[in-house]
Amino acid sequence: MKKIIKDILILCVITIICGGLLGYVYQITKNPIQHQLQQSKQDAYLKVMKEATSFKTYKENDIKKLSKKLKGDYGKNGLEIENALKAYHQKQTIGYIIQVIDHDGFGGDIEIIVGINLQKEITGVEILSIDETVGLGMNAKNEEFRNQYVGKKVDHFQVVKNGKQNEDEVDSLSGATITSKAMTNGINGALDFYDLLKGR
Repeated sequence: MKKIIKDILILCVITIICGGLLGYVYQITKNPIQHQLQQSKQDAYLKVMKEATSFKTYKENDIKKLSKKLKGDYGKNGLEIENALKAYHQKQTIGYIIQVIDHDGFGGDIEIIVGINLQKEITGVEILSIDETVGLGMNAKNEEFRNQYVGKKVDHFQVVKNGKQNEDEVDSLSGATITSKAMTNGINGALDFYDLLKGR
């Protein structure tokens, strides 16, 4: 009986020490991780709107209110607008940057950052977070796939499998139709939210 109690006490001490160490490691890595995440976002903003010299972030409550007005078909699980910014060159507005999380990726959420200028032309698409199948859905990160959206001025995109022929068509990734549709739904959501931001 004494041995059992002793073993339990030893196990409790080890658990407390391990918990303390994990908490300590979390505290010292928390800020660097947050800093790296913010830096990744800033880099993405500049990539999708290269001419921007500054940004103004919309308030979280305003984004939520506008998001409720989105009426498009964005797939089974839909999407959410994570962030929205107005982009400036010096003091002149040149477009908007919209951060979207689509919930219909094959491997889970896909977080996309989309730049759209005042002519409703997509200036850039960056993927902030994705966990799709390597060699298939992860190819969405390839510039060749993302550039299908860039420079286009359409209301909505659609995914096709037999070769795009129209401005609003996007070639599906081979073996990754689900990922292709999730990406496209996310970008369509960004285009719709752009319209709401501009009061259309």
